[in-house]
Amino acid sequence: DDSKSLKHLGYTEAEIQEAMAEQLGPAGEQAARKALELWLEGKPGETSATAVFWDLPCGGQDGTCEGHDPFQWTNLAKPDGWMRLSHFLAVGCVSAREIFARAMGSPTFSGCAHRLLWREFHRMNAICWGRRLFWLQGPGYVERPWSWDYTLSEAWKEGKTGVPYIDACMRELKQTGWLAYKGRKTTAFFLVFGLGIDWRLGAFHFEEVLLDYDVAMNYGNWVVVAEVDKPKRGRRSSDQSSLEELLQDRREDLGWKLTSERVNDPEGSYLRRWLPELASVAA
Repeated sequence: DDSKSLKHLGYTEAEIQEAMAEQLGPAGEQAARKALELWLEGKPGETSATAVFWDLPCGGQDGTCEGHDPFQWTNLAKPDGWMRLSHFLAVGCVSAREIFARAMGSPTFSGCAHRLLWREFHRMNAICWGRRLFWLQGPGYVERPWSWDYTLSEAWKEGKTGVPYIDACMRELKQTGWLAYKGRKTTAFFLVFGLGIDWRLGAFHFEEVLLDYDVAMNYGNWVVVAEVDKPKRGRRSSDQSSLEELLQDRREDLGWKLTSERVNDPEGSYLRRWLPELASVAA
């Protein structure tokens, strides 16, 4: 059975018990198509007046619009995500072509096409960059200070950094193998510019735990967050002479990202879901 297979792979008894206790949804092609149909039948979300998406790939749009939002930026800004088909896509249970074709009649087709195009964008970059995608200096050959502090990186992986939003995200990732887009980008930024840790340690961890792991998407997003994808994007960071100077220089950026998460979840519902120790703390 699965527990014997996990033991054969070298997992500890505690890790096996934790994994076996997780309730995973149905898998396979039929489950993927059912999930796609459920998404197509669902009512498109309306724009939230309080949602912010300052650091989403939304072409400079920095506020909500009235009524229906075909790109569903509000949903992408939330910790629950939107389509939730990525794990099926990653293992071939449904194709990008099928999703694209089925979504053409949907009022949120623009948002669906946008997400799929980003997927193709990262694939094209992976083909272009080759092995440079996995270098510490990245495709942009960016040289700057890094840390390999084991204690800090493990605290990040376990969701024990002391920063509530980061910890909630990392615990959800550990327990479920999934994390919404905003959570992935913000936790990655925190690891790189909040702790100064080698970005590849984060990419390795995501590779290990994500159910929807995709090499081009994973490493493509990590080099962008770490600002090692292009020489000019990494100039601000490489100008810093020490790791301490780098972290101080990006402190405001990190606070800005965490503030957006607080605005998008003013009641702290997401934090309480994954951080039981904060369940009784006022929002």
